[in-house]
Amino acid sequence: METCQFYDRIYGKHEGKLYIFEPTWETFRPIKSVGWDGTKFSVDDRMYKKNLLSYHYGFSSIEQKSVCETLTEVTELGNQKEIKDPVEFWRWAGITDAEWFNDRPCVFLSPCVAKNWRPYLTYIHQRPRTLGRKPRGSRVTRRLVRK
Repeated sequence: METCQFYDRIYGKHEGKLYIFEPTWETFRPIKSVGWDGTKFSVDDRMYKKNLLSYHYGFSSIEQKSVCETLTEVTELGNQKEIKDPVEFWRWAGITDAEWFNDRPCVFLSPCVAKNWRPYLTYIHQRPRTLGRKPRGSRVTRRLVRK
């Protein structure tokens, strides 16, 4: 299994499926996607957490749970690469449903997510890539206007 760390969580990719290491369960579990939920990056695991009282809660079936347990035993968790850029992480994970969000692509968890640009940029510690004001002291407009 190929692993990486993205915003303090460990993710794994095996046979085209995405997994997340859950430290409270001490095992990997399957997820559908990772995206922006308006305040932070969250995982989309709704299809695996339908029945709270199920023996295989968090997994789609008992077979999936046993596969995740064997992946946890086989995988070493100390040597994963760290990815800081969300676009690079989505490329690594194979998530292709990104929307254009002002000046960069972003994957939203649902269409109902509040699309606030400022909190997103603050969370990923980046600045906007748009053009700012004209440089101070620029006399371009004055020189072009004739008296």
